[in-house]
This record gives sequence, structure tokens and C-alpha cells, in this order.
Amino acid sequence: MIQAAASALLMLSLSTATPPPPSEPPAARYERTACADEVAKDEPIECGVLTVPENRGKAGSRMIQLPVMRLRSRAEKPGIPFVFLPGGPGVSAVDHQRSGKANPIVEEHDFILLEPRGGKHAKPNLECPEINALTAEASAGRLRGKQFVEAMAGAAGRCRAALTGAGVDLDGYTTEAIADDLDDLRRAVGIEKWSLMGLSYGTRPALELMRRHPEGLQSVILDSVFPPDVVFDEHPASNLLRSLNLVFDGCAADRECGAAYPQLRAQFARLMTSADARPLALGLDLSMSGGHPLEIRGAQVADALATGLHQRDTIPRLPRIISRAASGHPEELAALVKDTQGPSNFTWGLRMSVTCAEENPFANVPRATAQLSPAMGLGGIDGRTVPTEVCRAWNVAPAPARVKEPVRSDIPTLIYAGEFDPDTPPDWGRQLLETLPHAYFVEMRGLSHGAGFNLCGRDITLAFLRDPTHAPPVGCALQLRGADFGQSAKPPPPSP
Repeated sequence: MIQAAASALLMLSLSTATPPPPSEPPAARYERTACADEVAKDEPIECGVLTVPENRGKAGSRMIQLPVMRLRSRAEKPGIPFVFLPGGPGVSAVDHQRSGKANPIVEEHDFILLEPRGGKHAKPNLECPEINALTAEASAGRLRGKQFVEAMAGAAGRCRAALTGAGVDLDGYTTEAIADDLDDLRRAVGIEKWSLMGLSYGTRPALELMRRHPEGLQSVILDSVFPPDVVFDEHPASNLLRSLNLVFDGCAADRECGAAYPQLRAQFARLMTSADARPLALGLDLSMSGGHPLEIRGAQVADALATGLHQRDTIPRLPRIISRAASGHPEELAALVKDTQGPSNFTWGLRMSVTCAEENPFANVPRATAQLSPAMGLGGIDGRTVPTEVCRAWNVAPAPARVKEPVRSDIPTLIYAGEFDPDTPPDWGRQLLETLPHAYFVEMRGLSHGAGFNLCGRDITLAFLRDPTHAPPVGCALQLRGADFGQSAKPPPPSP
């Protein structure tokens, strides 16, 4: 529960032997501020700062500041406010937010964003630029396996020392704390109830809010669910293989694609083996890589295909991309590899604090290690959120076991899943139906991560927000054809 600040210090007699009780953390407060210069001046957008304790579990914890944006609705009589939680952990909520003109939610609701504690624009932020640079080396294939993990661990130790030396309490950056921040904001701005949407990791604090502060929620939307009782690092390669197998099977079932690529699985295996034996020559502009050569091996090919699996228009073309690359024509694959290059945009300190407290301590180590095996056929790709060795260097306290328990709630909930999602498979969203009796599950055929972000999802979402007590109309989702793998049988576009 949110604890109110004590109205006065308790005065004790000097003669008593009883020690003073620990002081309660100060109450959260919200203050309006001017918006950044780049925010649209011709729209009713409000900006502010939420000030909250850094660690609510420690007496005397300092206060931190979290930016807030509220895009006021264009409706004459708006519905209840709507708050959006981004993925990650480590993705900013307010970065690059300039306007609400293209936001369909703003047609009917205020749209609220709260920067997660430790995020890019929070004070303090938990940026670790050295780790971001190392991820660029890994995407280019120049840093792999044990060397990459050791470099990450060293960088994490140095970032930890810098942040704690500046007074940061890294144990205060958790999913439960993010959920408490959200409820603090709701109370501070005087909102009785709001609706909530979480994307990917953002479904974690959304579910935690359902567990900890249900009184403030009218409805919840969960897109690409990351359930609390799942440890992601036990599944990354398996999830990617699941999606690739859907591509292989979908091509085989399509008359044109199946005829064009009857040996697609074998071609994929040959491509991975060839790349591991000798890095692929893709002819990419090395300026994107600081002028240093790329070393595109099996793991980098798998990463590029995972990127393609996130793109609705690319999924139907993956059979052609794989087959042509295996036959010595990697031009389309090179375009996907190019999309993977450069440093990550995560705020790595926040990513590590959350993951190393809430995931790593609960992982089945043999199962997670098996995901790195070349026997998976993915070049030994390391899809872990944060490697165990890096968590040792980050050294935060493990979260209580309650954070891994399924959330049980009667709050009306809409769940989106994308058929080809290589990160959060549909079954992760579907399993919530066991503990959320008023949940509606919608799987979007042909789509991937962020399955609700399209015209069909817009219509379903707005209908659900208007009346979350009834199943929303999902006719548009039922009419989705899915991936048209016949596209792969067509010749590729000419090279520019």
C-alpha cells in the first residue's frame, strides 16, 4: 500500500530506552512543468514530474524524479484516462513523444505516459553507455560467446560502481516499484480510475498493478504478454525456432511457396552451417560498423531472421530470403542484417536491476544454458536478457518469490498475441486465461510482437475501452488471412 508521510516527527523522551521507529517514506508528489521544445505547441499536451522514493522499503530513501506526459483527448467528453507502459525493461516511455495527432486513443481518451524509474529521462537514469557499445560489437559478430559475456560483466561492474558512487540504490528499481509509481501518479493527479495498456515487458508492471492496486483500474490491455511465472532466459532460442517452424510449415502448405522451396528446412540448416564455418560476405557498407569488418556467422543470421519475424511485411518473404541466401544470393538477408547493426537503445542499468532481481535468481540454469547450444540449429545465438555472469557483477538483491506467482484478478482484460511473435509466443498470453476469468484473448494471424498496433487492433481496443464488461467485437481479427507465403515464389525486387 502507498504509505502517507508522517504529519510530524514523533518526539521521544531522552530518558526512554526505546529507539525511535523508522520514518515512513515521504509521500509522492506531482508538479506540472513546461514541455520540451520539440513537443507540439498546437496540441493540449501537459508535462510534469512525479517525485517518488527511490526505495520504498528503506527508511530515509532519497527521492527520484520521473517525467510525465499527458496528451489530452480531442473528444468533447473524453472517456476515462488511458496509460501506456512500454517494453524492455529499459525502454523509455516519453522519448521521441512529440504529438498525439496520429494516436487513435487520443480521439476518445487522455493518453498518459510515465517514464519508468531509472529510464533514459528519469533523474537519475541508469544508463550504461559502455554496454550499449558492446551490443553493437556483438551484432556485428566481432564479439561472441564467452568473450562477449566477460566484456559485458566487466562493463556492468564499472557502471554499477559509477552509479552507486553517485548515490543510486540499485535495489530500488523493480517491477513492483514501477507499479507503485503508477498508482502514486494516479492518486497525485486525482484520477479515480484509469485504463492501462502494457506492451511486452510492460505487461509485467501492468499485471503487478492488477495485483497490488486493483482499485484504480477499470480495464487492462496486455499486448505480447510476458507472464510473471515465466523466466524468459529459459526460452529465447525455443521461441525463435517456434516462429521459424511456422514459416517453414506455412511455406510447405502454400502451393506456390512449397513448389518453389521444397527443401526450405534443409536450406536453412545449410545456411547456418555455412555461416558458422565461414562468415557470410554480404557487401554491406562498413560505415555503419565504424569501418570495421562484419563477421556474420550463424548467430547473426538467426538474429537477422528474428528481426524479419517482427515485421509483418517481411514474414511472407522469409522463405525466399532464406533460400536465396543459402544459394549464394544474400542481398535480401543483408538488408535484415543491416537492421540489426548498431548499439541497443536500452537503458541497461534498469534492464539489469529488474532482470537480475526478478528473473535470474529463479532460472533453471540447465534449461537456460541449453538455449545457447549450437544443437538448437541457431548458431549458438545468445538471446538471454542478461547473462548470469553479468548479474553477478550487477549484484542486486533477489526479489521476493511472490513476483513469480501468477496474477489473479477479476479486472476486465484484453490480451493480444501475434502468431509469429519470436519473443512472447501466443501461449504465454493464453495461459493468463486460467487466472483472469474476465479476460478476452485475441490472436492476430500473420502478425508478430505488438500484435494490437494496427487498424484492426485499434478498432478492437477502442471498443473494449468503451465497454470492457463485454467481449469486444473481433470480426476483423477473424478475417485476417495471415501470412501469404506465395509472395516468396515471386522474384525479388531489383537491387537499388
